[in-house]
Amino acid sequence: MKVAAIGAHPDDIELGAGASIAVHRNRGDTVRFIILTKGGKVAERDQREAEARRAAEILNVDDVQFLDYEDTRVPYDQSTVDELEAKLAEIGPDRVYIHAEEDTHQDHRRAAKASITASRNVNQVLAFEAPSTRSSFAPQYYNSVPEGVIEGKIEAIRSHTSQQEKKYLEAEAMKGLARFRGRQANSTYAEAFQVIRINNMYKSNFHGHN
Repeated sequence: MKVAAIGAHPDDIELGAGASIAVHRNRGDTVRFIILTKGGKVAERDQREAEARRAAEILNVDDVQFLDYEDTRVPYDQSTVDELEAKLAEIGPDRVYIHAEEDTHQDHRRAAKASITASRNVNQVLAFEAPSTRSSFAPQYYNSVPEGVIEGKIEAIRSHTSQQEKKYLEAEAMKGLARFRGRQANSTYAEAFQVIRINNMYKSNFHGHN
């Protein structure tokens, strides 16, 4: 399977789908990260890019693409859609992980809208949750993941050292959310997603529920 994950900022993909990405790579799936900004509001852009690449390396992902939009000012317009579509077309993914529209961060909302349009021809599109996701987020699909993979996700998140003041980056908080979603999925740990589109012909070997 070929997979792409789209995040507005460094650390978004790891927070929302890091464990699922690790499972994809463990299976030998091809994965590309597409990150719309390099941050810049909280820490220097070069530092945040380096942190993102280190986190991707921990998850065994070496294909990381940046689109270089300005932090907090990600646009939802034709040029954003075109850039995302071009990055997706280069690998022809079977599945794309994206932001959910139900989010309090404007970059996340606009990234979600642009991603939905850009991935309109992809067989599977799943929206992940973030610490800023609204309570209206209602998952319909779960990826069950092993405990060791959750630990790898936490390690990847911790590589974003410039963001460590944020409480949601604490290991126990991330593990607690994975445990809560795991209960919903009848497993120990899981990540939860909203289904934008899913074609059962291409269903993965995850212990997913939809």
